[in-house]
Amino acid sequence: MKIQTKILVIDDERLILDCFECAFLPPAYEVSTAPSVKLGIELFRTERPDVVVLDVRMPDGSGLDVLKTIHELDAKIPVVLMTGFGTAAIAIEAMRMGAFEYLLKPLQMDHLMQVIGSAAETSRMMRTPALLPNQIGESPHDPDAMIGDRIVGSSPAMQDVYRAIGRVASRNVTVLILGESGTGKEVVARAIYQYSNRSGQRFLPINCAAIPEQLLESELFGHEKGAFTGADRKRIGKFELASEGTLFLDEIGDMTPLMQTKILRVLQGQQFERLGGSETIRTDARLIAATNKDLATAIKEGTFRSDLFYRLNVYTIELPPLRDRMEDLRDLVEYFVGRYANELEKHVEAVAPAAMELLAAYDWPGNIRELQSVIQRAVLDSTGPMIVPAFLPEPLRSRELDKRSSQNATIRQTDRDCGSDDALVQELDKLAQQRLQDNSMNVYQEVVAIAERTAIVAALRATNGNLTETARRLGISRTTLRAKTSSLDISVDQNASIH
Repeated sequence: MKIQTKILVIDDERLILDCFECAFLPPAYEVSTAPSVKLGIELFRTERPDVVVLDVRMPDGSGLDVLKTIHELDAKIPVVLMTGFGTAAIAIEAMRMGAFEYLLKPLQMDHLMQVIGSAAETSRMMRTPALLPNQIGESPHDPDAMIGDRIVGSSPAMQDVYRAIGRVASRNVTVLILGESGTGKEVVARAIYQYSNRSGQRFLPINCAAIPEQLLESELFGHEKGAFTGADRKRIGKFELASEGTLFLDEIGDMTPLMQTKILRVLQGQQFERLGGSETIRTDARLIAATNKDLATAIKEGTFRSDLFYRLNVYTIELPPLRDRMEDLRDLVEYFVGRYANELEKHVEAVAPAAMELLAAYDWPGNIRELQSVIQRAVLDSTGPMIVPAFLPEPLRSRELDKRSSQNATIRQTDRDCGSDDALVQELDKLAQQRLQDNSMNVYQEVVAIAERTAIVAALRATNGNLTETARRLGISRTTLRAKTSSLDISVDQNASIH
């Protein structure tokens, strides 16, 4: 099933309708047109578009009335207003009522494409569920969504994430999501929104690293006409538009110190002024922020304000990198295979064991996003019902060959000279031999669990139970350490006694 952006254009000018039909072509787009308010609302009810483009003045009704009707039917569908008049007062009023953006006629094609793309992406984020596993919570209430972006994984680290989402979603507090690039911070932010009491209102995302400082200030706070060169009309900012809804600031760690100060002021007082304006505007937007930066280090280096960090850090969710939750790899691979086989209309059902070994041997520096890209490409390249190693990227295949060669050399060297590790190797060998004689079908996990427990307990004792220092000595994250101590039934009491 190919994903299309469905656009409904309501305008009494035939030329405008024709322009949209010529500019937004299948298979990427599906355009429906209506020359009247009555037909436009009928099409909206039956077709449920992703984006609506609406003229302000229509012969049989007001665009503002149509906007109100559309929001009563589905407030999550972005509405873009068009006006052919020199004054934008009506369009500004429409944006106060919840319009996504407004455009001045004659339309500029580059700007039009940018606005429609942004509206379509915002619509996708609001209306496509970010689904948690069924045992964690009920599905978001969006009956029209046929598929969703599922958060996949049953590892202890991900169980902690699910519990955190469940605890904070319905609470009107700021949330900070931490994690490496590609770990799924946006999907978690959408899950918090969709399971919250604000799920019927707007979810507006903005990438702080992708927009220059002055434009970012305008995007967040809006601007008055003449505020800067090129500001030919008033603009409503995201903080104002997201009032009573949710604002997601991605990559907030990349903000300049000046922007950090402005964000801090909004969080402290829930009010701001537009760029170039003096009117105080109040907002009730819930803020979710995310970053892949180490904010503690950034604070020490003076690149991130500590007072802003404390304001953002009301509730923190830390996402583990894929390399720390490799037990979830098979579930993730199966999910992406099914998803892209469906979207690309390919008859692919499984991954060959040899290919799965290659996937498991890779350390995934790009995390879930990299895995998603690899599987999408493999499904696209596949010529049969199974993904085999030949369909995986060359770096994964060559890396495994190099790894096997290195492992063989290491084994040969160990056989020749075990040195001080000889006793440890012998003990592990005895354990493995014993479990094999007992006909165990889980020898690998049993031996690894004992080795992991031994290393963690030793490190905890060496650090007197200091979890941060223990994680550092072990070379793993605190999230992974917490997950391991839970799964291996290791407890640390207040006296640093290890059980």
